[in-house]
Amino acid sequence: MSNLKPNQPLVSIILLNWNQPHFTLACLKSLSNISYPNFEVIVVDNGSKDNSIEQIEALKPQLSCKVTLIANERNLGFAEGNNVGIRQALGQEASSYVLLLNNDTEVASNFLEPLVQIAESQPEIGITGPKIYYYDEPKLIWSAGGVFDYNGWTQQLGVNELDSPELNKLRQVDYVTGCAILVKRQVVEKAGMLDERFFIYYEETDWCARVARAGYQIWYVPQSVLWHKISLKARDMSPTYIYLMTRNRLLFMRNLGRHPLQIWFSLVTVDLRSVLAWTVWKRHREARPLRQWRLRGVWHYLQGRFGEPVM
Repeated sequence: MSNLKPNQPLVSIILLNWNQPHFTLACLKSLSNISYPNFEVIVVDNGSKDNSIEQIEALKPQLSCKVTLIANERNLGFAEGNNVGIRQALGQEASSYVLLLNNDTEVASNFLEPLVQIAESQPEIGITGPKIYYYDEPKLIWSAGGVFDYNGWTQQLGVNELDSPELNKLRQVDYVTGCAILVKRQVVEKAGMLDERFFIYYEETDWCARVARAGYQIWYVPQSVLWHKISLKARDMSPTYIYLMTRNRLLFMRNLGRHPLQIWFSLVTVDLRSVLAWTVWKRHREARPLRQWRLRGVWHYLQGRFGEPVM
C-alpha cells in the first residue's frame, strides 16, 4: 500500500461505549499505534452507569491521537448512538470518512490505509470493510464481508474458517459488518445515517442496502485486518438477540421493498415454522425458552414497535 498520497483524507473513527471501559481503553490504545497519518477518534458513551467516562478521560492524555468524548444521557442503541458520532464528524468540514468501529476490537497498525486506498480508488465505491478475526483465536475468521438473501437472512462470509486464497481476494459484497465499516462523507449525505428503529442488529445491513440503492458499491478489503472479542455461541441463545433478529429481519425486508405478501410468507415459513420446530422436536429442547421472544419479535414488527427492545 505504498502508493498512498502524503496528505490523506481525515477519517473520523467512532467508538461506542456502554459500560465496557475495559474494551474501549484497549481499543483506544490499539488505535493510538496505527500508522495512518490523518485520523481522529470520537468516543460516544451511550449512557453508561459505571465509571467509563472517568476512565476514558484519564487515558486521553496518554494517547498519541485526538480523542473527543461525547456523553449521551441514556442508551440510544447501536444505531442512534453511532449517529451521534456521525453528526459530530460531519459537522467538521475536514472530515472525509467516518469509520464505525466496535469498541471490543483491536486493530493491526496498518489496518486503515487499505480501506481508504480502495475507497479512494473509484468514486462509485462508497463503503469498505476489513477482514476480521476472532481475538481469542487470531487465525480464525469471524467476517470476510457478507451477503443477504431473499428472506433477509444475512451470512458473513468466511465465518469460522482459516485463511484461504478465496478469502484474500478483494471483492464486492452485499454488506460489511458494523463491527468495522468505513463510509465516505458524500455517501452518508446522500443515503442518510443508520436507521434508529433497528436499535441494534441489521442496522448496518440496511445501511449498506440503502447505499447500494443510492448507486454506490460495498467492498471487502482483506489487506485490512483487525480482531474482534466476541463469542457467537453465547449470543445465539440470548432472548434479546432472538427478539431483535426476528423483528429487525422483517423490518429489513420491508425496507428492501419486499411485497407485504412476501413478508408474510417469510414470517410464516421462517419464524412461525421455527417456533413450531422448537416445540415439537426434542433436539430443539434448549431453544424452547426462546419461543416467546421470537413470537414477541414478530408481534412487535406487526405492531410497528421498533427502537429499544421491550423485554
